Amino acid sequence: MEALAGIEAFCSDVIEPFARNAAADRLPVSRKLAKAWGDLGMLGLQTPRELGGLGASYFAKISMVHALARRSFATAFSLNNMQSLVYIIATRAADEVREQHLSRLLQGDAIASVGITEPNGGSDLANMRTNATKVSGGWVVFGEKAWITNATICDLMLVSAQTATGTRGIGRFIVDMSSPGVERLPAHPMAVGHPAGLGGARFDRVFVPDSYLVDAPGEAFRLGMSAINGARTHVAAMCVATLQQSLATAVRYCVGREAFGKSLLNHQGLKWDLADVANRLEAANLLTYRAAERIADGCDATLAAAHAKKFAAESALFGVERCMQAMGACAVLESTSLVRHLGDLKLAGYADGTTEMQNERIGAFLIEHYAD
Repeated sequence: MEALAGIEAFCSDVIEPFARNAAADRLPVSRKLAKAWGDLGMLGLQTPRELGGLGASYFAKISMVHALARRSFATAFSLNNMQSLVYIIATRAADEVREQHLSRLLQGDAIASVGITEPNGGSDLANMRTNATKVSGGWVVFGEKAWITNATICDLMLVSAQTATGTRGIGRFIVDMSSPGVERLPAHPMAVGHPAGLGGARFDRVFVPDSYLVDAPGEAFRLGMSAINGARTHVAAMCVATLQQSLATAVRYCVGREAFGKSLLNHQGLKWDLADVANRLEAANLLTYRAAERIADGCDATLAAAHAKKFAAESALFGVERCMQAMGACAVLESTSLVRHLGDLKLAGYADGTTEMQNERIGAFLIEHYAD
């Protein structure tokens, strides 16, 4: 597929320079970059061909985020989020919504994001405070969201809101960010991960037409929990890719640098440190593809995705730090990108469910899968 073949060149020529500048200037992914990604066809990667997309497989998406995250974990997170929202709108939104927005979303002329997390709550969705009240012809949404990827530039937001009590009351609504009552909040003042464009939004009695309800109360939580396994697997793949790039940087450096009459890589202690990194890299990659296979086959991937995300995120932090130690002071030079990778990878421990939440998911399967 021509678009897929062009990913590597795009990542080298566009993503890598952007990521370096973003770290220095604290830049989120821009509309210009999103448009260029859309021109390549990647915003419609999984969107069915009959709806204007490429109709690619889930494994194609894993390959896409891998190529992106080798250059920048945070940029991969941003662009993958855009692509995922295009797919949701293409396959689940009402005809009226698709007719109005899908073409622009596919082309990168409009950007969608997802609003779940709130300022005072993350994983405890049953206590969500953003609410939606049914009125004639639609719903009225009131509340606030935080830590929204691409919040600084999005045109549409898929907002989770409580319509009753408990998780069964949660619905998901597409909110036009130009609607009366929407307030886009400033970007979170982060030290790392700037390309993700994380920020917040406040909704003060925002009217949402009935046709903009994507997932009805009673269905939204179930569908969201199913989709989260895919998101966790994407994050695991990004961690693997960023660690792979960091290890390659360290190995090349250690081959070319000499100490005490031989290359650094021929010193046993340093070689073994990097061997530990390589070992964890391979294991994380296998766990990621195991989860991806279950998702692609339509199987329950809750346990596999939790294993993959937890291990990949922890291994990436461990591995990049070891790579930096192997390179000594040169590791903190901007040209190596290792400090940027290390900072961005810390976000992996929070995104799409914290590491502690993955422990909870794994723990719930202990008797069923590991008692015998």
